[in-house]
Amino acid sequence: MKQVRLLLLRHGECEGGAILRGRVDVPLSDKGWRQMSAAVAAQATVCHGIYSSTSKRCAEFAKAFAAELHSSASVGISLDAPAPLPLKVNLLEELQEIAFGDWDGCLLDDLYQQDGERMAAYWQDPWAVSPPNGETMASFEARIDGAIEQILNKEFAQLALDDEQAHGECNANVPTANIWVLTHGGVIRHLMARALGAVRTVGFYSQLTLPVAAVVTINVLEDKHGTRYWRLDWPSGHGD
Repeated sequence: MKQVRLLLLRHGECEGGAILRGRVDVPLSDKGWRQMSAAVAAQATVCHGIYSSTSKRCAEFAKAFAAELHSSASVGISLDAPAPLPLKVNLLEELQEIAFGDWDGCLLDDLYQQDGERMAAYWQDPWAVSPPNGETMASFEARIDGAIEQILNKEFAQLALDDEQAHGECNANVPTANIWVLTHGGVIRHLMARALGAVRTVGFYSQLTLPVAAVVTINVLEDKHGTRYWRLDWPSGHGD
């Protein structure tokens, strides 16, 4: 059994105010940078890979995060030891938020005033109603599923290679890769729905609170036959 742990990080607060952000490419605010920095700092785990949406609000932080990890890994390395290789950020357009078409980048208050009925219907059942000239939910979900399969295939292949190179060594733990995926609220909600077996459940997206800079962990296990099992890792308290 092998495991890929997907650490799904939603971007932090952005510039631009209360607008609908799909493909509109706005940067993080200073507060957003601090939010994401705090989110990754709270995860005491070794990083084996970073993937990111190509949107500025994800990609710019992903690059800075990778550089910081590389700098930290270089501390304490002796002069005779080989320098650690920089951690590469894999930028994937397929990890972008859904395209909201004519609504993209508009103030939410204006949208509700101008097209409130359609907006309400969309949030309630996005599989039945699409934004004007926007991406359908079916297309969006297929795009995200393809991106995640690409990531999982690559990381499970690397785990298999590492296991083969370490053949003969005793390891009681399940080989695990911790992979950061910096992306958007809609993307993470879909992956949570998939892990819970709630795909295309009307009302799921609108009822699921997911704050900016939230971290959601999904563990994907693969058995010797290549069958994969998704598990949403709910935080659990162990205190008195």
